[in-house]
Formats: sequence, structure tokens, C-alpha cells
Amino acid sequence: MAYLMVVQCSGRRKGYTASLMQAVVDSLQNRDNLEIETYHVHDYQFGPCTSCFQCIKQVGSGCILDDDWGRNGQGILYREFKRANALLMVDPVHGWGISSAARLFMERIYPTFWEGVPYGLPFASISCASNQGFQYRATEEFCKLSASHAFRYIGGLPVHAAYIDRAYQKACELGARLADAAIDDERNGRKKLTDEEIFLMYNGTPWDIIDGYIQNLTNNSFTYEDSVPVKALAEGKVNNIEAREHMVNVCEHFKLALDHYNRQDRQAAARELALVAKFWTHATYKQYCEGITVKADIPKTYRPLDEV
Repeated sequence: MAYLMVVQCSGRRKGYTASLMQAVVDSLQNRDNLEIETYHVHDYQFGPCTSCFQCIKQVGSGCILDDDWGRNGQGILYREFKRANALLMVDPVHGWGISSAARLFMERIYPTFWEGVPYGLPFASISCASNQGFQYRATEEFCKLSASHAFRYIGGLPVHAAYIDRAYQKACELGARLADAAIDDERNGRKKLTDEEIFLMYNGTPWDIIDGYIQNLTNNSFTYEDSVPVKALAEGKVNNIEAREHMVNVCEHFKLALDHYNRQDRQAAARELALVAKFWTHATYKQYCEGITVKADIPKTYRPLDEV
């Protein structure tokens, strides 16, 4: 039976956000082969990641923190997430974005990443605002986190309380699509997304991976000459031999990606950026992480170069 994990992030149990969650859950009660569990995130105890990197040093050991996301993989949230076939985050808009509770929940998924668990996990979000809004910005943030976790993005629903009556049906439709994806995940097995599939999937989504990745690598200049990898090589910031080799590949594929981007060929740009991401990940990990902060080899699941 497929398992849909629904996480409600509002501190209020009977507010707008909770009502949207309940509408989705109620609409799916009669679905065959679907188990639904709801989690009110404020009922659980967990804090931020402490960057101890134990989950990388001992892949598969879970998180060592003594809380509901940790206990060496025995924390309830850790166990429930690992068995989920889909994840729905239902969240109030706080501070013009996602709530701190939602951000923290998503952050603590981190150790499962090295085990390959999130790759291809169906994901959706509902963001509900009741004051100034910014529900679209919150949806964008969830989409970015979904991309960073290599989830299979089913969709995001931005809602303002002024139009919540119209939103219930849309929430149920999103829930139905997510349920379909969960059942497929359970029945046919998790379809791990390659980096190319990730970049193609998040092309044109609420957070656009192509614009976002180019902005990131160019310090918002969107020019090759001012990009971080080009300057880092030119200024001698990369002295590890393996890292330099990877960085040369970054520059080669990034130049091609920008050429495609400037010609508005976004699919070709996405394919080149997938290669950029692989080499960039390995170059920066080798230079700045492996022997300095993490002190462990890069996990095999993390942007494997054998896919190139």
C-alpha cells in the first residue's frame, strides 16, 4: 500500500492552513491502496542540523541528534519519511515566505539524501497566507527546496484566505495528483531522477532552476567572465589537482549553457547545466569540503560522475 505523508506546519490546529490540509485528506479517504498519515509538526521535537556530517561519514546511519529526526535513524520523523511514497507540505506564509517549522523540517531530510532516499520522491506543497500575502514567494521557496532534494515535483498551490473557498477544490486536485504519484511510486518503484531529468523538470516551475543556477554561478551578472568558476580558476582559488580538472569541465559546459540560454534554448541549457552541476559539485567538494569541513569522501549518490 502506498503511503502519503502529510505535514501540517501551522501552529494553529483549526485555522485556514489546517482546513486546507483536512480538505485534501478527506478527499482521499476512499482511495484504494493509499495510506495517509498527518503530522502536526509542532507536536515533535527537533532542532536545526549542526553540520557534524556524521551522516556523510557513515552513510546509512541516520542522524545522530537525539530528537525526532535523529536517534541514529530511529527518530519517528526520520523513519516515517524514509517509508513515504510521497510528501505533502501544508504551510502558513510567515515573514513573506515559508514558516520556520517547514524550513526546519525540510532541512532535516538531509541525512536521507546520502542514502538516495529523496531522489524522485513525489512532492507537493500548499502555502496559505492570511495577511499581506506572498503565497507565491512561499510556493517558489518550496519548489526550490524540492529541486535541491531531487524530489519529483507534482506542484505547489499558493492560497490567500480571501479566496480560500475557491482553493479547496484546487487543493483536492493537487492531492489527487500526488496520490496517483504515490501509488505509482509504491507499485513500480522509485524512479530516481538523473541530474539531467532534474534540470529539465524544474525548467519553468515556480522556482526556475535554469535562471536560479545561472544567477548563482555568475553572482547575478549572468555573464561567463564574471562567473565564480571562471574567476576562481583565474585567481588561483582552486589548487587541488582533481578539483581543478573538474572546474575546467565546469567552465567548458557553463559556457555552452550560457550560449544556449542567451539563444533562449532552455532545454539545451538545462542539459548543459546538469553537467555543470555535476562537475561543480565535485570540484567544490574536493577543494573546500573533503579534507576541511566534512573530512570524508563524497557519497556515491551525490551527483555521480558515472552518469556523464
